[in-house]
Amino acid sequence: MMEDKRLDLAKLGLERAEDWLEGAKRAFEDKRWSDVVYSSQMAVEQSMKAVLLALGVDYPREHDVSDVFLETIRRRGVPTWLKQSAKEMADICAELAEQRGLAGYGFELGVDRDHFKGYAPEALQKAERVL
Repeated sequence: MMEDKRLDLAKLGLERAEDWLEGAKRAFEDKRWSDVVYSSQMAVEQSMKAVLLALGVDYPREHDVSDVFLETIRRRGVPTWLKQSAKEMADICAELAEQRGLAGYGFELGVDRDHFKGYAPEALQKAERVL
């Protein structure tokens, strides 16, 4: 019973990750570069937390879960494709988490609207790969 609930919550987490990814795509179409990066990061974070939840891991309440994710995948019996992708996914998570603050609050530092213009397509592509 407990496992069913955990898997249901994980599924909801993945659905939320898909919503964030859709938001990133729309932001890209609207040329809202900071929003692309922010939403891409959230898509990655939510999808990785959903995997951790499905595996029964109480993930940290922070944006960068790359270390916990990588360690969990290495120790658990998970599909080969996930083991092979785990390092790349963790690297993407850490990278996007590092950019998230500036994407969300860069205006406080005088970051203009085009600051993430060059990086936004890469952030979106990485989020799509993780999800």
